[in-house]
Amino acid sequence: MSDPVASALLLIVAIAYLVGAFVVIMALTKVLSAWSASWRTRGHAGPVDDVLQNQAAAAMASVAVLANVTPPATHVVAYLGTPTGDDDRPVGDGGLAVTRFRAGRPATVVFAQAALTGLSPAAVQSLAAHELAHVIRRERSSAAARYSWLVGYLALMLAGVGITVTALLAAPQLAAPALLATMSAAVAFLGLRVAFDRREEIAADLFAVELTRDLEAAAELMGFYEQNVARPLPAGGLGRAWALIERRWFATHPDPEVRLSAMRRHLVDQQAD
Repeated sequence: MSDPVASALLLIVAIAYLVGAFVVIMALTKVLSAWSASWRTRGHAGPVDDVLQNQAAAAMASVAVLANVTPPATHVVAYLGTPTGDDDRPVGDGGLAVTRFRAGRPATVVFAQAALTGLSPAAVQSLAAHELAHVIRRERSSAAARYSWLVGYLALMLAGVGITVTALLAAPQLAAPALLATMSAAVAFLGLRVAFDRREEIAADLFAVELTRDLEAAAELMGFYEQNVARPLPAGGLGRAWALIERRWFATHPDPEVRLSAMRRHLVDQQAD
């Protein structure tokens, strides 16, 4: 192989490596930040009103009766995650509600204060039903199923590193392709994980709308989510393009319009049956 051709190939591999590394870092950062936000809570200066605590418990109890299950514990905090700092968006970056699962302890559904003050009672019930779906699905799944993805990801990365090191020692010209292949597999694995999370959210939506039979409440909830939780798209340029890519490929929650359409189709299909 001539020197110019070899140099061109090396340049292409180097560019692909840098692009792959960037995508891996951004994907991993996005997924980890989304998961960590579900565990972080930051309270306000004062305690949340007991009336809101009772309202959350009542909403969860009402949907638990419909599902014929024991209602999980509930709690209300001022914010989930970190406050956005935007007075027009009084919800933290952790969303409207999240279900906490801790080893050896029963699940607790934590509501953001803004969800209870900004939504109608019917929409709060829709939100409670969505979180109840997560609790039920978690209780019916095994620990092996929940953590197999993490074990598989670690095994993939270790195998990739091993192959790359071996290639570097035995055949240096194959080290870069091996590393690129490892990173591509890592991106694909993270993409599958995000796809699984999105499927779980859709499944919880379908459970909630089937339980409450209230599409208007679901539409109100999705609209409130879009206005207060989903990040606004930049006006244009690269920022908007990246935001669209982020929503499409890295967001653990589908777009509210997609979720609402899925719920609408689900009710129509049930009526047809």
